[in-house]
Amino acid sequence: MTYHLVNAKSDVAQVQETIQITNLINGIIDIIQLQYSMQLDTSSFNYSRFISHLRILLVRFLRNKHRDEAPLDPAMLGFMKIKYSKAYETADRIAIYLQAKMNWTLDTDDKFYLVLHIWRVTSRQEN
Repeated sequence: MTYHLVNAKSDVAQVQETIQITNLINGIIDIIQLQYSMQLDTSSFNYSRFISHLRILLVRFLRNKHRDEAPLDPAMLGFMKIKYSKAYETADRIAIYLQAKMNWTLDTDDKFYLVLHIWRVTSRQEN
């Protein structure tokens, strides 16, 4: 009986986490589509890859996990800001959204990867 109660509690927590992640991803996708005035191709490889990246990022934040790898050179984000300014601006909007919704602060690495994925998911459709 105790096993079933523990499992049920765990299942409810997982469902709540999934709902929370789904809502956050939907909000992020809305920001991108608004910023770029476009509908993202949900069947594309870049979209799937982006959603996977977002899911990993959000789960890491929800579970208070920290990255184990060494941080990227912050100058790389500066390069991204210049080279991919629209994606950088969009990542800033997403960072503000996550701060407002969840009180999370994206670090330089999070922003770098977010800019990269935003650029990939949007630029491959614009042409």
